[in-house]
Amino acid sequence: MSYSDVCTDLQTFYNLHTKQCVSCDMTWIKPGYEFVPNCGYADNGGRRDSHTQKCADNYWNDGKKWEMSNVFGLSDWGTNCGQCNATVDTCCGFGENVDPTRVSSTVDNRMEIRVTIIVLLACLMVGALTYFIYKRKKKSFQGLIADGNGNGAFLSQRDGQEWKAVLIPQVSAAPLRMVLDDLDVLEELIILLDPEGHGVKCTRHLASYCSFPSTWINYTYSMRDSKSPLKTLLEGVTTKYPEWTVGDLARLLGEMGRTDAIVVLAKLRPSVHTV
Repeated sequence: MSYSDVCTDLQTFYNLHTKQCVSCDMTWIKPGYEFVPNCGYADNGGRRDSHTQKCADNYWNDGKKWEMSNVFGLSDWGTNCGQCNATVDTCCGFGENVDPTRVSSTVDNRMEIRVTIIVLLACLMVGALTYFIYKRKKKSFQGLIADGNGNGAFLSQRDGQEWKAVLIPQVSAAPLRMVLDDLDVLEELIILLDPEGHGVKCTRHLASYCSFPSTWINYTYSMRDSKSPLKTLLEGVTTKYPEWTVGDLARLLGEMGRTDAIVVLAKLRPSVHTV
């Protein structure tokens, strides 16, 4: 709203004597008030309104400014500043006059600290979860692998060496033929060990560990469509080394790093083959 058609600056009014737009007289202003448009004067010199008016809520003027300024508060950050003084720049929630730039900087710093803490906590949680999963997986290989009757095998790692299998005595001392007689265990071992090209050692490597020549190994794999290379190998080992036990096979699998195959050996039932 404007009371003058000549003076577009609302802090001025038209002076009939000088024929100019002149500034409102600062002596008219007092703390908590601001000038009304054109100091309340019309272009004909008549008064349309009082020179000043009270500051609206959340605005202030200390009596040294032409117009009111917005009261600085922190309500957006969850701080209740209450009814702030209309004559000074304060945030009443702090109990003292506060420089807006200083409070703004403090708020920014607090928010930055909060964000940093949240990021650090998230990193710690991810790290803890990763470590927990790692320990559980490691324990699953190092711990006892047993069936419902307490039968089974356990794996151990000694002095940082490669994994070696130590079966319970009944299984470890059983003849290697035990593996061939348990069709379920044999089938699982075939699925694990016969495939090639997966970045892990297979039946071909196991045959080499058992001192079978490469020509025999190649021939065995050439006949894999009709018979499993692993089954052929185990049959050959029982003939070549009749004294071998399940424990000897587990030892070689441990040296190959095939702990998954050792876990399958743990499913053997010693009661079937012990006297």
